[in-house]
Amino acid sequence: MYRSYSRYIARSNRATARYITRRRRIRRRLCVKASLHRRRILSVANDPSVQWCALAELDDPRDYWVYPRSNHWWDRIVLQVWDDHEWICRFRMSRTTFRDLVAALRPRLERQRTTMREPISVEKRVAVAVWFLASGSSYQVASDIFGVGRSTVSNLVVEFCLAVELELLSKTVHLGPHVGRIMDGFLKLGMPHCIGAIDGTHIPICSPGGKPDQYRNRKSFSSILLQGTVDHRGCFIDAEIGWSGRNHDAFVFTHSAFCVAMDSGSFVPGNPTICVDGVHVPPLVLADGAYPMRRWLLKPFGRYAETEAHRKFDRCLSRARNRVECAFGRLKARFWCLSHRLLAREKNVVSIVTACVVLHNLCEDMGHEIVGEVASVDPLLISRAAGQDEETVDNYLEQGKAVREVVASWMARGFMQGQNN
Repeated sequence: MYRSYSRYIARSNRATARYITRRRRIRRRLCVKASLHRRRILSVANDPSVQWCALAELDDPRDYWVYPRSNHWWDRIVLQVWDDHEWICRFRMSRTTFRDLVAALRPRLERQRTTMREPISVEKRVAVAVWFLASGSSYQVASDIFGVGRSTVSNLVVEFCLAVELELLSKTVHLGPHVGRIMDGFLKLGMPHCIGAIDGTHIPICSPGGKPDQYRNRKSFSSILLQGTVDHRGCFIDAEIGWSGRNHDAFVFTHSAFCVAMDSGSFVPGNPTICVDGVHVPPLVLADGAYPMRRWLLKPFGRYAETEAHRKFDRCLSRARNRVECAFGRLKARFWCLSHRLLAREKNVVSIVTACVVLHNLCEDMGHEIVGEVASVDPLLISRAAGQDEETVDNYLEQGKAVREVVASWMARGFMQGQNN
């Protein structure tokens, strides 16, 4: 349930390879059969007019080894005419970033040339997949634009997303070595010793056949949950993808690998802990009231705010935590396929969403703005928990309250007093 593991990806790759091989064998068999049938007719009929009539009867407009299509848009317009502005509008990245992406994925996406036909270039494979994710259009539209088959588009998207997951996920969606820089970024937003902000959002999907209620959320549409943790820039440092939309944010959180890693102190390298007024404060993560208390999780006082220090704490936390909501909005505005029902099989949904998260981080790192038309993100898709408080009944509750209280007092003093190394 947490991303897609290597074993699952390997199985998917093998299944896809078997399907493609079987389909090619069938096409070749039919092609050879039709060719032999034509030869028999030509050998039996001596009259040219009879031969022509017989061959005309065999003609079927759908009987092509490769259906005639146009590559003019990709070969002549995109590659030769478009500047970086057009590339960012359509592909969400500049031509240079696109080339770097192609170079990183070439070992996994490059196909061998055969005697039957030329393979689709890696550049075009990546372009088809990125355009599909960014535009949110159907496979048929991508097929018409790029001059490839509809089923080919579907295969290219899945292969691309799996390649991104294998090659770039661990290199892109991580905390990185610059923990101090992230803490400084959140400090400028008013929250000390923080390494991220966490929240969840719904990704609409097609209702799986035979089990329509398995993924139906409280808004009555099928979805999976994306739990994201972002840094001060809005880049994802962790993503938990694949839980059913029926589950509450708190349930996904407590069962996530991120929560386990933070509880054990292994997520942040070295787990730098400071002592404030005699209380040990670990690296902190910001959340809303829907999340359960943890020693390292800061949530607002809400209706329990009793002092001006508490209210100031809530205001600063809300402003800093807004980074994760903005990140979800930018993610869905950048990749429109996430803003409405995702056209993909259930087994491929996690890989597609993961690829969008990875590409989002790449675009943010390169400073690519979202230009052109922007998809309207339904606010109902972004998790809200106004007026809701999820409290735990174990020792995490008291530890979390103690840390929150001392951090609020520390903030009221301007971070200057009470810290002991």
